[in-house]
Order: sequence, then C-alpha cells, then structure tokens
Amino acid sequence: MRIVAIALAAALSTAAITGTAFAHHGWDAYDSAKQQKVTGTISELKWEQPHAVLFVTVAGKKQEVWLSPLQRMVDRGLQKEALKVGKTVTVNAQPHSERANEWKALAITVDGKDFNLMR
Repeated sequence: MRIVAIALAAALSTAAITGTAFAHHGWDAYDSAKQQKVTGTISELKWEQPHAVLFVTVAGKKQEVWLSPLQRMVDRGLQKEALKVGKTVTVNAQPHSERANEWKALAITVDGKDFNLMR
C-alpha cells in the first residue's frame, strides 16, 4: 500500500510540473519586426502565473496582451491595482505572428508611468 501511495504522489507531482511547463510558452511566436505602440482601455485583467494577461479595447476591438511574469512586474513597480478596468494604457508591443488580436508587451505606460517589462 505504501508503494502505491508513493507512486501516486510521484505521478501527481510529475503531472503538476509538466502541466505548468507545457502551459508556458516562449516569445518566438511574436513578430519583433512589427513592434508598435497600442493605446486602449483596459477591459479585463488575468493576474495569474506564469504571466498576466491584459485585455485592452483598441478602436473597438478587444486585444489580448501578454505581460511579463508577475514577480518581474512587481519588482519593477507595476502592481495589480494599477491595471484596473477602465484605465487607459499604452503598450509597446509585438503582434503574434498567427493570432491577429494577441500581443506581447515589451513596455506599458499606466497613469503616466512607464514600466519596462522585458529588459
């Protein structure tokens, strides 16, 4: 019985670790040659690991903006409370090469403050 419990615990641990790694993605799918600034209104925020995702309405379209890991943003002074629904933000971003409404944020300006998210 003890061997079964140990094997089950090991299997669950492995599944949890690989599930998180599988869910995380690289930045290669974003087109650095098409970098631009996008200004819009925050419509939603998902503040969760491994990255926060900000939904910004730009010219009537909802854009999905992937931000940096949470701890990096907090270390640079960008707190969750700053990204409230209804605020206007400017995002220096790169578009996804296949998904038209998805962007990777390099930097974001909120309340007149600039936050570098990548360097």
